[in-house]
Amino acid sequence: MLRFSEEILLMALDEKTGRLHAMPERALEFAIAGALLAELAFMNRIDTDTTDLFVHDTSPIGDPLLDLALASLPRGESKMSIQKALARIALKAGPLKELLFASLTNKGILQKREQSYLWTMRERRYPVIDDREEVEVRARIRNVVLHPDSIPDPQEVVLIGLMDACDLDYFVFSPEELDHYSDLIKQICRMDFIVQALTRAIGEIQQAILEVIAFSEM
Repeated sequence: MLRFSEEILLMALDEKTGRLHAMPERALEFAIAGALLAELAFMNRIDTDTTDLFVHDTSPIGDPLLDLALASLPRGESKMSIQKALARIALKAGPLKELLFASLTNKGILQKREQSYLWTMRERRYPVIDDREEVEVRARIRNVVLHPDSIPDPQEVVLIGLMDACDLDYFVFSPEELDHYSDLIKQICRMDFIVQALTRAIGEIQQAILEVIAFSEM
């Protein structure tokens, strides 16, 4: 079973080119940070209310990704804003993505490929070798939204919440489907307290980033 963060990365990856899709500024970084915090919450290492995050246990887990996420949180602070926790983990986006790509490569889902261009520049891509996991995660999300006849699993609520908060839904649904089901997606995001808190915090951070960008371009 893949981690939340691995499934998020697969959703953001163009399976044909092996490149990440174009996304809003830092959206993927915060999606990965949110996915790691959600996983830590499922393990009872952290908890949240509507605005704050509470750290219960910072001892190493033995998982490089989760241990890096835990180590990124401010030391000695058992309580902090969710925005602060997301921002601290997002600062480690580079090494986190490297670990995620390495994990998916080791599992035989992706292939690491380096290409040269302009003689000296090198580009690293990760084409999909086995797309069953990617197809499966998209199918699960689509089934929850397009056939809302049962209560979704908590894991599915997490994925849908992070997908919606970071504009990954455009890679899962058609524009027509999003027009029709956008309200239902928002309802699903409200089914889990931690997902609500994470998506609200991510939205506030992204809005602040957009305002900074807009101000710098004036």
